[in-house]
Order: sequence, then C-alpha cells, then structure tokens
Amino acid sequence: MSLWKIWCDGSCGPTNPGPCAWGSVIESPDGTRTEHCGFIQKQGTNNIAELTAAIESLRKIPGGAEVILCSDSQYVLKGLNEWMPGWIKKGWKTAAGKPVMNQALWQQLYALYSARKVQVEWVRGHNGHPENEKADQLANRGLSMG
Repeated sequence: MSLWKIWCDGSCGPTNPGPCAWGSVIESPDGTRTEHCGFIQKQGTNNIAELTAAIESLRKIPGGAEVILCSDSQYVLKGLNEWMPGWIKKGWKTAAGKPVMNQALWQQLYALYSARKVQVEWVRGHNGHPENEKADQLANRGLSMG
C-alpha cells in the first residue's frame, strides 16, 4: 500500500494575531521521513497557520495518493470532515449565511484534499506525540525565518 503520513502544525506568536509559521513531518510510503517548515506572514492567526501547514504539506504529496493527515487543530479537522460540504453547498457561506473565514485558504486546501485520498485525524497537541511535537518544533523554527 502506498500510504503517506503527514503530521503538521501551525504556530502564531508571541501573540495571536501575530507572526505565523508552519511545520510538518512527512512519511513517504517507503518509510522515509522529511521535515518542512516556513514563515507565513508577520500578521496572521493561529488558524491561518494551521491551514497553511496542511496546504503546504499536501502540496508535497502526489495527486491520487492515499494520505493520513494528522493535525492537533480542531479547526482543520472539523473544517474538512464536517463543515466543508455545507460551505460548498452554500457557496462558501456559513450556516449563518456569512462568508467563511479564511475562504481562500480553505479553497486551496479543498483542491489539494480533493485530488488525494485524505483521511484527517486529530492528535492531541503538546501531549508527547513524537511526530506532532516535531511538527510543533518545526513551526516554531519557521517563526525564526520571518
């Protein structure tokens, strides 16, 4: 089976909103692991950072691949697993009829998600999960690039 695994995390600090960055650990089907990180912008939010972490990570995976995307972000998890179908049906509006926050990022993520077989899983952040802890460290490294 050609299963890819991603552990991704976003970071915003020292304040939210504030500078934001992303990091990820990607495991290829042969077990090789690579580490990635980057600075996003000087004034962003934790949600922008989390979405960007998922986007940048999925960009590194070939289209059509099977992927497990692990994130400690309920925003990413619920967005992809629960809210997305309703947003699309309503023309990228929330249940309250308001525009979806971070719509451009969600649309980028949806395009990447749709082109792969992605299963999104939540991992508890800052709870000793080695790959998630590494993704968090990489996101913090990304902050230093700004």
